[in-house]
Amino acid sequence: MGSRQHLDGLARSARSLQDTVGELHAALTAGDERRAGYARDRLAEQARAALGDSGAYGFEPPRPGPRAPTPDPDDLLAGAVRDLALSQALISAAADGGEADGSGADGSGGGGGVDGGSGRLRAAGDSLGRLAAALKPPDHFGFEAAASASPDLPTAIATLRQEAAACLDRIHERSAGVAGAALAKIPVVSTVATTAQEILDKLGVGALTGTLTKLAARALHKALTALHHLIPAAALDRVNAAVSQLADGLDKDKAAGPLLVSALLGTDGVRSALDERLGRDALDRARLDGARAELAELGDRFGKHMDVLAIAITVSTGLAAWLATPLAAGAVAALLLGVVLVLAADYADAWSLPVTVRGVRTVVEDATA
Repeated sequence: MGSRQHLDGLARSARSLQDTVGELHAALTAGDERRAGYARDRLAEQARAALGDSGAYGFEPPRPGPRAPTPDPDDLLAGAVRDLALSQALISAAADGGEADGSGADGSGGGGGVDGGSGRLRAAGDSLGRLAAALKPPDHFGFEAAASASPDLPTAIATLRQEAAACLDRIHERSAGVAGAALAKIPVVSTVATTAQEILDKLGVGALTGTLTKLAARALHKALTALHHLIPAAALDRVNAAVSQLADGLDKDKAAGPLLVSALLGTDGVRSALDERLGRDALDRARLDGARAELAELGDRFGKHMDVLAIAITVSTGLAAWLATPLAAGAVAALLLGVVLVLAADYADAWSLPVTVRGVRTVVEDATA
């Protein structure tokens, strides 16, 4: 999942931010405002470092020179969720520090101090801790075992067919679960905006003026921009139609989520194509066994994505509640659901999308070529 060095850096950043948020909470609980002030200053320093201290929304402007490589989608997702959690921490700290706009643009959720802010700070720290854990490499990282050899070709075919079906089922179940969690927290869903800036405008972050809340707005913009980049512009209409159908379907029957995701992705066509490929003559047993191992890893990798997106949903719903009306929050929900569906489609090879991973169809096709 992404470049290991980059993800390790994000995990360390999340853990360090969690420590600072914990220090601020402890200082406020003890009534030590001087210590709390140091913690807020430290949080602001960490935020500026995370944002590149560009002094502006979003990413740094492009610099002259060779074209920069396209960011790894895994890195984009992890970085976006780190920045969402950072924004949550900054807004919580601002509210507890008495910044004029720290209690939300709509005036709700106000009140600084321990009584009003203890829950906010704890939630922010928990989100950062969960993210650090989710970005941790698997225990077997670097020591993956080779695929066990099948005793014969019929067994290799049968076990690969079983693994492919299990991987598709996992994609359906995990994406439906994350989507259902998002809709349970933000039941109003609009459409995926054409640009990330449209979402920021709806959230009203331009009205934030405090030091910490301005940093929070920058982190939020950077995060939403990265998430928006995960949705190919050419697929936006299809994604919006699928988001609307998914929201309507889950509203009527949450238990039918996996079947609904399967229908939206069109994975019955993927299954049929795989059955045809596995029915070919002269297949190679070793290649089929290798594909089976790759699909098992692919399912685990998709599960990690959904773990990270689940954190994004928890953080985003809290941010939306503090910053905007439910209707504006629906734009955030739509973006998150859009990312869920695009990742699911990419991993299943169900839609015609720019290739970012070797999905289920590709793995099987290569093994049966």
